[in-house]
Amino acid sequence: MPAADIAKSFTRKDLPGSEVELSGDIPYEAIASFREAALRQLAGQLEMPGFRPGKVPTDIALKKIGEVGVMEEAIEMYMQELYPALLEAHKVDAVGRPDIRITKLAPNNPVSFTIRAAVYPTVTLPKDWKKAHEKIALEPAAPATEEEVEKTLESLRQNRAVREEGKEPVLPEVTDEWAKTLGAFENVAALKEQIKKGIDEEKARAAKDARRGKIIDTIIAGTTVDVPKVFIESEQDKIISQMREDITRMGLTFEDYLKHINKTEDAVREEFRDQARKRATLQLVLNKVAQEEGIKADEPSVEAEMHHALQHFPDANPELLRIHIETVLRNELTLRRLEGDETPLEPSSHDHDHSSDIVE
Repeated sequence: MPAADIAKSFTRKDLPGSEVELSGDIPYEAIASFREAALRQLAGQLEMPGFRPGKVPTDIALKKIGEVGVMEEAIEMYMQELYPALLEAHKVDAVGRPDIRITKLAPNNPVSFTIRAAVYPTVTLPKDWKKAHEKIALEPAAPATEEEVEKTLESLRQNRAVREEGKEPVLPEVTDEWAKTLGAFENVAALKEQIKKGIDEEKARAAKDARRGKIIDTIIAGTTVDVPKVFIESEQDKIISQMREDITRMGLTFEDYLKHINKTEDAVREEFRDQARKRATLQLVLNKVAQEEGIKADEPSVEAEMHHALQHFPDANPELLRIHIETVLRNELTLRRLEGDETPLEPSSHDHDHSSDIVE
């Protein structure tokens, strides 16, 4: 019987958490047709005394593995054909790996299955999402104070201090000549002006980020979506991976960090579940808005970012890298749309970091 016909005999049940359960029976004959191939594959993986690797005869391998083990391998092979047919027959937009469980297995009898798969959820945005930004004003950023400028100046002096073992650090005097060593500054006054400008720009960015955060929170609060567990777990993986990188840069191992805080990795993952859920929800919201509004990254911007990224990471997979860049650029455009800003992205400049002209 063709896999498409067997797939139609399965029953579908929608579960909470954007999951679908498919259950049914597969005729023994369908599995049996993969038996010989499964046995050869398993025999090729066996290592037994007296035989070279991959040269164990199938009859001897069968005694070692057992008929049930061979059938399980045959089922796994057959599922590569059946699973796509199941998704098509039952209109399942599956994401991630399915959870396949054999509920009944006996030679010469139909094999019973239960398959659970996460599905891409339905996202219902609030009706007034396009106007959410109108109710959230951009809070004006307070200008840099003299105290903040002096604090930054002191930090620069600390970074340029002369340190000798057993002696107190010698901080440089704040002179016009010293200011010139930090960049294209004629004097201390010019240096302070640049510091003030940098603080003002940082405060302005923080104010914009704060408004963006409030807009996001408002839209997420009004959005209806049942976030799949696999999406949340994926975000938890990203958070833990970033933690590992940050801790490694500090000269520690993640394992030592866990010992220091007296927690397991599972406990730390669980602490980030709510944050991971919010991140997953935000991505679903951005996907929905981008789809409804036809937002996508323009090709020149993608190509420019691809060129820059491949210069720094020449071994990166170009296809995966392109998907990542397209997603990042599209997300930024979508976030701007949520803020009421429909201006296109400006070309990135990778030759110079304009965030500060001060050499620390």
